[in-house]
Amino acid sequence: MSPSAPLSLVIRYKGKIYDPPRPSKDLRFVRPDKTLGHIGPDGIYLTSETAWYPDLPRTLSTFTIDVTLPQDWMAVTQGHQVSQVSDTHTSTATWKVDIASEALTLAANHFVKHHRDWQGIEMATYLFPEDSHLSEQYLAATAQYLDVYTKLLGPYPFRKFAVVENFFPSGLGLPSFTLLGSRVIKRGYTQPYSLGHEIVHSWIGNSVLNDFSKGNWVEGMTTYLANYYYEESQGQTEAPLKNRRRMLYEYNLYAPPSEEYSLIQFHHKETRVDNAIGYQKAAFVFHMLRHEIGDEAFFSGIRRLVKERTGAYADWGTLEQVFKETAGRELAWFFTQWVEQPGAPSIQILRADVRNDQHSGGGANIELSLQQTPPLYQLNLPMAIKLANGQIHDTSIMIKDETPTVIIPVPSKPTHLEVDPNYNMFRRLQRDHIPPMLNVWVTDQHPLIILPKERFGKDGSIYQPILHRLQSRDLTVLIQPTDEQMFAEPHSQLILDDPKTNHLTAKIIESCPEGISLGPEGLTIRHNTFEGPNIAWLISCSHPTQSGHTFTVFSGFSDSAVARVARLLFFYGWDSYLVFNEGKVVSRGLFEIMNKDLEVSLPTA
Repeated sequence: MSPSAPLSLVIRYKGKIYDPPRPSKDLRFVRPDKTLGHIGPDGIYLTSETAWYPDLPRTLSTFTIDVTLPQDWMAVTQGHQVSQVSDTHTSTATWKVDIASEALTLAANHFVKHHRDWQGIEMATYLFPEDSHLSEQYLAATAQYLDVYTKLLGPYPFRKFAVVENFFPSGLGLPSFTLLGSRVIKRGYTQPYSLGHEIVHSWIGNSVLNDFSKGNWVEGMTTYLANYYYEESQGQTEAPLKNRRRMLYEYNLYAPPSEEYSLIQFHHKETRVDNAIGYQKAAFVFHMLRHEIGDEAFFSGIRRLVKERTGAYADWGTLEQVFKETAGRELAWFFTQWVEQPGAPSIQILRADVRNDQHSGGGANIELSLQQTPPLYQLNLPMAIKLANGQIHDTSIMIKDETPTVIIPVPSKPTHLEVDPNYNMFRRLQRDHIPPMLNVWVTDQHPLIILPKERFGKDGSIYQPILHRLQSRDLTVLIQPTDEQMFAEPHSQLILDDPKTNHLTAKIIESCPEGISLGPEGLTIRHNTFEGPNIAWLISCSHPTQSGHTFTVFSGFSDSAVARVARLLFFYGWDSYLVFNEGKVVSRGLFEIMNKDLEVSLPTA
């Protein structure tokens, strides 16, 4: 046989694949339920970990697959379906995967398929019969995201994109389809951070492949382009600011210095620490890279990466080279400090003085002294300086030393200075510089739960879903403590109040900012009053005497109102207050931080 002649190898094998998915133990969904593969009456899920097809490590392959199933079942996999033949009891579909892939995943269930064409691409949904009415919602959102991201990233690389409903919790972006858990599907998760995120993976991760032996840049870039940049691309300004703050808060709460590691060490998400580093920090690093080299060089670099590396592996070194070429300058220092070095810069203001500038006709100079805790970073710090005439003077300073002192000229008398007012710099925050929220309680070293006596120990308690979710954690539960005990405890506290009296809610909100009150007419927050038996709330306020800790109270005006929210309580960890009506959020927001870490009132010159 000629060495160049094709070799045909036939392998015959059979076996039982039955590994029922095991729930994730985290407080919130951070990864799919665990299974190596499953074939059962509830559904079929086969992935590369199942070893259901012959494979060689680090090889890229194309596939032709014949799938035979009972008549009322339907399969979906990568590539496109080329034929289907049915008999009395079974149906055999042939799928062709003609774009080389590093793995093959197949799902099957009692699906109802809907599809439509988008510029020659098949958009499809494979949903359970009871959810098939949601198909139009997902198809419309898919078309919207494809329109945005083909303009940003280039042509869509596959012949189809399908939204597939899974029988266990998951959020997986696979070549030409996404596999979303049934609960997610039912809630209509068509937002950028859900469906949009998986669509961006079509280019980033499923077209340009990640070399996991050298880290994982894919999730950070996908998070930046979908979870963050989509809203900016739609002309929004407030939402991107909230997202930047959220990324900073998540990193600082879930990746304390004792647990953090460098981006190049991140491979995949197992814990909230991994999520904070591999998704949130990495996304923020791409945001800073964009600011460093400019929009044209940044987005040209991404398009070049997609064009040149489609069907090939890329790593952080590849990205550094691509952006170096589009920016036209060396970026080794940037990738060294942000990708290879663990942690984040920690900065504080030591001193700020103002001196009149005798030569500027009314101008002044600010002498600003900062301190940077090692390891040291080269930083371009944005700042906003308020002038006596009410105007805001925006500028920036470059620092790279441990205790830099810089002179900042301003056109007139300054009264106030704030470093990084719009959260464009990734940095360490102390816990007392993060607004009160449920996740401050979740990440407290020794969190407490406060229960009214009437609610403890009842099997039918409305708070059982919460207590059951927390049973694996080392928590201290206090039953009906005195006010003195509650306010003296140096820990964050989750207070599950009794809707019949709401005695604890009334006590806690006394320590909250002005504009929140509970009275006979209802709950009032920021001039809006909510009343009626369908109202529930989750309110977090800073502990009045214990810095860095919070009081979080969860209750409502009836047991039923509270019960509707209890099961999903820990999905609502990033707001200082949320008000629910019949289980749906009707108001939410963050309380202001009383003392920001990088702002100072300036003395009179």
